[in-house]
Amino acid sequence: MYAIFLIILSLIGQGKNSFNDDLNNYLKKNLSGKFEDYEYQVLQMPKSYDKIKLLATNDFNLSGNMVYVPVKIFQKNSRVIESILSVKLKIFKKVIVASKDILTRRQLEDNDFCIKKVDISQVLGIPLTSLNDIKSLRSKEFIKSGEILTKDLVERMPIIKAGDPVTAKYIESNVIISFNALSRQDGALGDVITIISKDKKLYKAKIVDSKNVIIIE
Repeated sequence: MYAIFLIILSLIGQGKNSFNDDLNNYLKKNLSGKFEDYEYQVLQMPKSYDKIKLLATNDFNLSGNMVYVPVKIFQKNSRVIESILSVKLKIFKKVIVASKDILTRRQLEDNDFCIKKVDISQVLGIPLTSLNDIKSLRSKEFIKSGEILTKDLVERMPIIKAGDPVTAKYIESNVIISFNALSRQDGALGDVITIISKDKKLYKAKIVDSKNVIIIE
């Protein structure tokens, strides 16, 4: 992986190259294979020191677009302190981006989207990365052109819609009772929806196909 390193450091004195290499290797180890590219910026360096050493750790403390790196600072007065450096990240990944506005509850189609490499470091939610991921999905809410498609913006296409007639089955041991009912809400395969019987009783039922549901309560 080729990474673009944007380094804004006020590094002077001994240990500069060693710390740079250690920091580069630390980020590469934790980001390689997960993202296409990345850039980073150390937000604030100590004003006076001889060298900085990256502390050995298996943890990668990433929060949003920030990663917090444990270091040991060797000051010019021979004092040694442990501290945390704040490193700001831009993380680039190929994800699905809307190429036009998409209305609420509209079935998603390939030509509604494109694949782009963008900074996802401040994206809320989990971005979708393959157009195969959108098959049998619809928009849960309005999606504007240029918006990154995340899992929370979509839902599965319903196979039963509100008002559809269904056959409901109640199973108890070896006894099966069937009756006709109407769906009160949309639902995909495996979803639990509310149905209403002809005598106006409400039930919770699991969808098994486009015509049949199993009463669960």
